[in-house]
Amino acid sequence: MPSADDVPATLGRYVIERVLGRGAMGIVYLAFDPHIERQVALKTLHRLAADDATAAHELTARFLNEARASGRLVHPNIVAIYDYGEADDIAFITMEYVRGESLAARLARHARTATPMNPASALRWFAQLLDALDYAHEAGIVHRDIKPANLLIAPRGECKIADFGIARLDTSALTQTGTLLGTPSYMSPEQFTGDTVDARADLFSAAVVLYEMLTGVCPFTGTPAAVMRGILDDMPPLPSSVARGVPAFIDDLVMKGMAKRPDARFTSAREWRDAVLAALAADAQDDAERTVIAARVPPAALDALVAPPAFAPDMIAQIEKRLASHVGPVASLLMRRACANAADINTLRGRLAAHLPTDEARRDLDALLMRLAAVTPPSPDARAQTVSAESVNEAAARLTTYLGPVARIVARRAAAQSADLPTFYARLLDAVPDEHRETLRREWGIAGG
Repeated sequence: MPSADDVPATLGRYVIERVLGRGAMGIVYLAFDPHIERQVALKTLHRLAADDATAAHELTARFLNEARASGRLVHPNIVAIYDYGEADDIAFITMEYVRGESLAARLARHARTATPMNPASALRWFAQLLDALDYAHEAGIVHRDIKPANLLIAPRGECKIADFGIARLDTSALTQTGTLLGTPSYMSPEQFTGDTVDARADLFSAAVVLYEMLTGVCPFTGTPAAVMRGILDDMPPLPSSVARGVPAFIDDLVMKGMAKRPDARFTSAREWRDAVLAALAADAQDDAERTVIAARVPPAALDALVAPPAFAPDMIAQIEKRLASHVGPVASLLMRRACANAADINTLRGRLAAHLPTDEARRDLDALLMRLAAVTPPSPDARAQTVSAESVNEAAARLTTYLGPVARIVARRAAAQSADLPTFYARLLDAVPDEHRETLRREWGIAGG
């Protein structure tokens, strides 16, 4: 039998090229498959290395568990399994060779250079991780060891989950309730207490990974006892308070995933992914509008373009609560952005519907909005609709000469704040450079100010 330090020339039909890494169970080789002429990774297990027959049997069972778990999953963000084989007393799994590096290596490099990871990159990889977890959980597989070392970042930006060695399959008796398996700093509370572990344990681990990506700091470190105490009892500080540049709207998304009780976390990876994507979309839209306005509108006029909500506060509170039941804590962000751009309830509905994950959720929100529209008196801004859509379009077209593409945004917001045409035109004048105001004042019949 070859020793752990030997590099065989071949393993089965595979030609060994070099060692990629070494782990507790064996060695991972880069190899070449001559049959289909592609490079693969071979993860090996030296089955006879353990003197204890019981331990050797458990290692082999866990290795087979990984092959079966991963082999059932075909997803672009999960390392693909091609084959399982045995040769020269070595069991091996043939898997996709992912060029790139582990997330752990990426985080270590950021730590060495004292440069934080870009939050947008972190959230993009995290959304991919959640999509892969949702797929695995739907297949009845809980990974149970989500951590940076088990996440690979490919050169083109894909994040891929690897190492399903301690995964729980819905048909497997290998890992039972009460068995402590995993990496302590990333384990869920229920893994420490021996309670039933389900898909929400992976969500807790994922939240710890996201926290570390955003802040550069793993929230639970120290001795094993200190790590366990922290995971069971303590909540770390908000990511935005630890790292500069982390948007505050991310805090709720991270901390809900890190809730101590499974039922206080997101109900699924899909729900969490949808909340992350909705938050990113809303933030990108807000940034785009803010950038365009800042580039084309005089600074003194910016405050005049921030429209107050056109809806009563209790109405907003009811809608936000219902929205939160579908998208989670990001609801407050989405509601604030939607209200800032909506002059009536139909506009509000359209903006919110774009962020709802299912048709059922959209129907639920529609029913609430219809009921509220029927019983809630309109606010002064909502009643004041004497500024017609035709007037808004004409004014936007005229302002385009002076403000460019932002003119339509300016006109829409001014209309939402105006009870009549004179007020509407007066607000528009505030957004126009001084040298052009007199011309427009004469056109619109506005008295000089």
